Amino acid sequence: MKIKKSMVFSVLIVCGIIAAWLIKGTFSHRDNKDVFIGGTPVALEREVPDGLSLTIDGKVKQTYHLDSRSFRLLAKTRIRTGEITPEGEIMGAYIYTGVPVTYIMEGVAELKTKADAFDRPLDMVVVFTTFDGKTARFSYGELMMNTDIFPVTLAFHREPLKPSKRPDSYLKNKYKGDIVGLHLVCPREHDTSRFLDNVTRITLVQPEIPDDLLPKTEKGINCESSTFNCVEDGNLKPPSFEGVPFISISNWFRIGHGMGIKGDRLSSARGYHLQVFLKYNFPGCSPEDFFLFVGCDGYRSIFSGREIFSTDAGNSYMLIKTIDGEAVEADGFTMGAVTDFFVDRCVKNLTHIVYLK
Repeated sequence: MKIKKSMVFSVLIVCGIIAAWLIKGTFSHRDNKDVFIGGTPVALEREVPDGLSLTIDGKVKQTYHLDSRSFRLLAKTRIRTGEITPEGEIMGAYIYTGVPVTYIMEGVAELKTKADAFDRPLDMVVVFTTFDGKTARFSYGELMMNTDIFPVTLAFHREPLKPSKRPDSYLKNKYKGDIVGLHLVCPREHDTSRFLDNVTRITLVQPEIPDDLLPKTEKGINCESSTFNCVEDGNLKPPSFEGVPFISISNWFRIGHGMGIKGDRLSSARGYHLQVFLKYNFPGCSPEDFFLFVGCDGYRSIFSGREIFSTDAGNSYMLIKTIDGEAVEADGFTMGAVTDFFVDRCVKNLTHIVYLK
């Protein structure tokens, strides 16, 4: 059967139109992509540089060695910071790309002995050390149990954050070049006291504590405590609540690391303001110190003074007396880290607060 020339011609015209449309769409997509990338240079992916090296040691089952390849395998984050020195000098605003420390520590197995009734990291200190020997110390819990909103991060790239108007003449950023190695960034904090250049080592440390004054760790025992003691330099003294404000929190989402969500509704809590309590009962304490909270079953959780005194989250910590209107166990106290993502650092039946200078 013969096909009319007019029909063939029509088919060719239609095919030509479709081909032109496809070609136009391809080039338009490419052009739009180029415009998008050109318009958002700060959000571009940053490659992990060669030469990175990080050792993780101390109270761990084995020593870990990470290199650039290791960091390429881990998820990245991008953080904007306004940096202020401990003396109050503004050093500028920057954009960092790096790996949250949480992602690294999740792959580290802590050293635990048969005598350890609970997971030991919650009463450990994590020490970051630079190539030239400078250090910054954190509680294990503030790295692992806190929220992911402002993660402590080991960054491998930094660039100044400049305004959109006249960026080339902007002089407010003091740091001009990129970073060397891994730079420790602490975006939750009000100053750069714990920022470090060229971090090469992370060490888990078990601090010395007065074990003879504290309850023995016994998992699963039934015990209660209606009060607690303050411990300083090996001496015990009763707590004083004179002048310590009573504060409250609502919409508390309680979830345990091991057991999951607690209850079917958001909770509320009331208790004594922890910052004020510590300053009153331990005169001279500072953000550079640490505090150990101990329950009647020996459960222990350590907090850095910097997370308590130098972050907005620490301002909400309390010694809890009631949860959802009900008194806590034995009408005693629960250490309440109420802004943590996990509630595992909330020590029930509190018996001791140890001041670690």
